[in-house]
Amino acid sequence: MGRHIIKQPNGLYAIWSTIVDNFIMTDATPEEYVDFRIEEETQRIKKDLKEIFEKIEKGERYHHTVYQWEEALKVLEEIHGKEEVNKLLEEVDDDLS
Repeated sequence: MGRHIIKQPNGLYAIWSTIVDNFIMTDATPEEYVDFRIEEETQRIKKDLKEIFEKIEKGERYHHTVYQWEEALKVLEEIHGKEEVNKLLEEVDDDLS
């Protein structure tokens, strides 16, 4: 684990990073640290999803098991039948109207 939560003598918390061997936060309440971590994770998720959408827009697969639209429809039909495919296509078509 790259971070350790340390209770300070004043009752608040410090966050020690083993990556930089220094404190990255001091005098934090638990809620402040939670908010800090949520913001970090939000930024990481946004970055990851931006990269995924960029690959999709280029027509690339972002993972070897990811289907393209037509491939997914074939699997849907194999597993759930043509009616499910038709229902989906109607819904998608309605969304475009």
